[in-house]
Amino acid sequence: MLLVMLISVVSVVAQTPPSAEEHKAWMNDASDAEEDFRFAVTDKDAKAAAAALTKIEGLMQKTEAYWTAKKANDGVALTKETRALASQGAAAAAKGNLPDAGAGFEKMTAKCNACHELHLEKR
Repeated sequence: MLLVMLISVVSVVAQTPPSAEEHKAWMNDASDAEEDFRFAVTDKDAKAAAAALTKIEGLMQKTEAYWTAKKANDGVALTKETRALASQGAAAAAKGNLPDAGAGFEKMTAKCNACHELHLEKR
């Protein structure tokens, strides 16, 4: 019986949606990664540029789960688009193509800005 109760508690904890504080921390981390990308491009460091975009891609995966739990479909859609653009940019940077990575980054930040303009956190 104790084992069944323990499994139930673990299951509930595993299903707990991310908190607003976690989401805010991810957004701060994403902002830092954007700066890392800009510095990497300035330094012509394709490896660091790819790493920054890969980090953003991972943060967007977490953010997608956050907005999914909040049932904010517009936020989910923008987050998916942002994640895809981060992935494409990271792939271009990994191949040493910083101009294409930069173009993808610009599109990605436009999606970020569009999401922020929705003020989803106030819903």
